[in-house]
This record gives sequence, C-alpha cells and structure tokens, in this order.
Amino acid sequence: MNSPEYIHCSSCGDEVTSDSEFCPHCGALFTETGSVWCDNHPEAEAEGICIICRVLACAECGKTVHGKYLCLDHTDVEVQQDWARVFQSTDINDSSLAKAFLESNGFKVLVQNFNSIGYVWDGGGDSSISRSALSKPAKVFVPIPEFLKAEAALVEWKSGEAEPNERDLDNRP
Repeated sequence: MNSPEYIHCSSCGDEVTSDSEFCPHCGALFTETGSVWCDNHPEAEAEGICIICRVLACAECGKTVHGKYLCLDHTDVEVQQDWARVFQSTDINDSSLAKAFLESNGFKVLVQNFNSIGYVWDGGGDSSISRSALSKPAKVFVPIPEFLKAEAALVEWKSGEAEPNERDLDNRP
C-alpha cells in the first residue's frame, strides 16, 4: 500500500495530501479543483471552506480569522494550530470536569491554563475569583474535526441528559 504524497499549502504552509481539494488547516481552496460555489449562495463563488464545519463560504458567509477560514457561525471559536476550544471557565473544577467527561467519551483533549496560578492573590489562591482576576481561564481544546461532536456532547452533558460513562462513575469523589 502506497503512503500518500504530501505537499505544502500555499496559504499556510502546512502539509496536506497532494490530492486534497482544500487545506484542512486553514480552509484555503486549491484552485486546481476549479470553481466551487458557496453552500448558502449558489450564485457566489466560495472563498474558502470553514475548518470547523466544512461549509463552503463566499465573502458574505465567511472570513479569515488569524489565518483560518471560518463561516460566520464559527468565527468566535478559538483555534490554535489544529485544535479548537470547546470549553473554558475561570473555575478550574468546571474545566476539569469537562475535560474528564470528554476524555471518558473518547475525545482527544488538550488543556491550557490548568496549572496553579503560582501564588496566592489576595487570599484567593487557585480559585475562580483569583483566576478571573488574572484573566487566565482554564481552556479545553479538541482536534478541529472533533469540535462539533464534542460541543454537542458537552451541551447534552450540561443539560443533564447525557448518560454517565463507566469511567465517569469510577472517577467519582
């Protein structure tokens, strides 16, 4: 079995397979594929593809944010490299619960700002008050292709409708 041949995206420089029609890292469309049309406006040529939901978007329906093409529904999603922020809170416990829930349901997770803030601020220590005062929310990221499923799982979990996973029960206090 032959391994795929890789090229570099002319927009962001990341590697993609040579048969790709778009860059999954930045949403750039490759001109070799010919003209493609916006999913919402079939008369308008697509400018890019949303890296979150894979919707083809024209200039009216999408935009580039920090080098990543996003539809207007996802311009507020924080993206770092190939990871998308699915949860954040100034309460480290809430973020830890979200992280544990996602991991127990098979999602890959990357966290940011989960370490102690390093000193006691006005007696607050590592609490939501001290963390918010320092503008350092704990963030949970998932790979971009998993974002929509992870987001839906968290909504279901927060609503109380999600069935606990066996590993969630094993990790009870």
